Amino acid sequence: MTEQAHPQTDAALNSGNLLYWVDLLRQAGLRDAAAGFVASVVLIANIISFGALMFHGELSAGIPIAIWSMLVGGCIGGFVISLATSLPPIATGIDSPTGAVLVLLSASVSNVVIPAGGTPADAIQTTMVLFTAATLLSGLTLYLFGALRWGEYFRFVPYSVVAGFLAATGLFLFLGGARIAIGRSLTANPFTQWTLIDAAKIGAGVAALLILLAVRRWIKSGLALPVALLAMWLCSAAALHVLGASEAHHGWYLPALGSLAAWSPFTEWHSTHVTRSEVLAALPELIAVVLVAVVSLVTKVASLELARQVPADLNQEFRCHGIGNMIAAPFGGLASSLQTGTSRLLDHAGSMTRASGAVAAAVLGLVAVTNFNLAGIVPLPVIVGLVFYLGYTFIVDTLWRPFEQRAWLDLSLALIIMSVCVLYGYLVGVLAGIVCACVLFAVSYSRRGVVRRHATRATFASYVTRPPELSKYLQEAGAKIQIYWLSGHIFFGSAESLFERVRGDIAKLPPGEPKYLVLDFEMVSGADTSAILSITKIRDFCLKHKIVFVCASATPSIEAALQRSGCFKHPKGAFADLNVAVAWCEDQLLASADVSPSAGEEFESWLKQQLGSQVSLPDLFAYLEIKSIEGSEVIYRQGDPADTMDIVAEGALVVDVANEHGETVRVRRIDTHSVVGEMGFFRRAARSATVSSDGPAKLFTLSRANFDRMRQERPDLAYAYDDFIVSTMADRVDIANRSLTALRR
Repeated sequence: MTEQAHPQTDAALNSGNLLYWVDLLRQAGLRDAAAGFVASVVLIANIISFGALMFHGELSAGIPIAIWSMLVGGCIGGFVISLATSLPPIATGIDSPTGAVLVLLSASVSNVVIPAGGTPADAIQTTMVLFTAATLLSGLTLYLFGALRWGEYFRFVPYSVVAGFLAATGLFLFLGGARIAIGRSLTANPFTQWTLIDAAKIGAGVAALLILLAVRRWIKSGLALPVALLAMWLCSAAALHVLGASEAHHGWYLPALGSLAAWSPFTEWHSTHVTRSEVLAALPELIAVVLVAVVSLVTKVASLELARQVPADLNQEFRCHGIGNMIAAPFGGLASSLQTGTSRLLDHAGSMTRASGAVAAAVLGLVAVTNFNLAGIVPLPVIVGLVFYLGYTFIVDTLWRPFEQRAWLDLSLALIIMSVCVLYGYLVGVLAGIVCACVLFAVSYSRRGVVRRHATRATFASYVTRPPELSKYLQEAGAKIQIYWLSGHIFFGSAESLFERVRGDIAKLPPGEPKYLVLDFEMVSGADTSAILSITKIRDFCLKHKIVFVCASATPSIEAALQRSGCFKHPKGAFADLNVAVAWCEDQLLASADVSPSAGEEFESWLKQQLGSQVSLPDLFAYLEIKSIEGSEVIYRQGDPADTMDIVAEGALVVDVANEHGETVRVRRIDTHSVVGEMGFFRRAARSATVSSDGPAKLFTLSRANFDRMRQERPDLAYAYDDFIVSTMADRVDIANRSLTALRR
């Protein structure tokens, strides 16, 4: 039955869909606005703290300027980064490691300007100019790294470093929350200076933390945290009003920002006189700002990836952070960067889109323009509890993962890195963690070793198809050819283990048994000087025990290094392919044993042996065509019909296959006293490879017409020939199976 359209029903459905999307956008907008507002309060509190650190003492007049610059940088950079990031939603502000270096830069400049006769105002002005230069330089560096797509080279931060970084961030948040509560930094023994009011503020913050944890645990709504914060805000404000502690001098609110001072680098650049000595004195800190900005961003992106379980585009993060800082610098803004804790706060506060980060940035800009004391209207317990909540989530969520997985090494290393970050700073902690991780990696990698597998000629044959008697001899004397497949990067930690492995294996064999040692470098990505020295030791060991040292598939750089070190005493010491190297060793072994078959009359005796004594060779030759080849000549072409097969009486043949790229790859070499073309012949398929003679050769060809005639006229002869072909194919399958077994070890 054909369905008919119902315009009224469709209109109703479309109207319902439209209302659904309008309602969804409304909910997303409310949640993003609430999350962005909550995040901005934490960002402003952090900015106020850094402003006091950058200019203190006689330079305290610069605090309003620094706060305004950080607000502007957080606004402009925040808009760009939040809208272009690959990890939405993101909140941005002054980066703690970068801010710490800017504090050092401020101290360095003041130590140069004031002793030289300058005033505190001159020191503030010069410092702000260099702050702008640092912001512009770090932004340009980040953008270039992203534009050049160098992000993949910075993906070296292991989990333990990220975990230690996050745990240290959580601990710093706890310490920062306590500092916000009591209005001063904690000393070595903080409890001796605490008053009852300080204890009450800390206790109120802990109570707010417990409420937020309960909301997180029992209420799954995205608006739960913003609503809980709003309720605590109203209840705390009402309680403080009832208790008569709502005035600013009681200390239950953050101090007012005061009158912020706008700052323009273009205006100040013409009035300031930055000397060469001041620039040189600040140069180490300027370089440190760039390095810290890069390392900190890489670490925080990795941290946020881990926390959210989503991948990020590090090149995109480099570009958007670089562009944001380069745009903010001309407007007087300081460098802003991804804030891991506040970005996670957006998640917990119910953010649905990247717009929440833009809302937080807009609030920072609004505060900078209007001097609105946003942080000063929120009671301290709410801010302190929120900061404690972030610290708790970072410490517990980060360290619980390795504890739950019983990854004790990662947990221990994370705790060590956390301690180093707390005692010596983020940059030192991250660098120390990377160094420790590299050392552990080197130790673990060296224990694994570079020998991927080890076999002898008894289990791994070359690509040469030989007569049965020669194959049998090579299998029985297989221990004379020792083959080692190497892999990975051979460096100082694994090079010596390679030498010890080879020496130990040779020592287990009877004296004089091994004659050839083959090292395959196909899976080796590189080798340092220690590796070359160890391989040279293997060469010397081989010379001492009269073993021929052979290398295969080495890259040009590794082969050149081995050549310079004198590893190839034999003219044929290096080969481009393992098969060629093993085939050469087989030829040398057969020649020294004098077991190579001769041509002519021995062909008939070999064929008689294969077919059986009851077969008359003249009867068989009546069905075969003799083909004599004087030089190199194509016998079969890939893709041709397989209507013949040949017995090789004299000479050798080579088998080449054309791959999908049109390149010719040599896959097999067939010696005398063998069969070729039988697979396609019996399968009635096209030739799968091109077969050519490798010099003069003599073949006995059996066509399909003669084979069918032999089956009709001499079924006994055809049966013997079939048995011969099946036996030959079975031998080849056996050799292939043993080679596969050797490769799987």
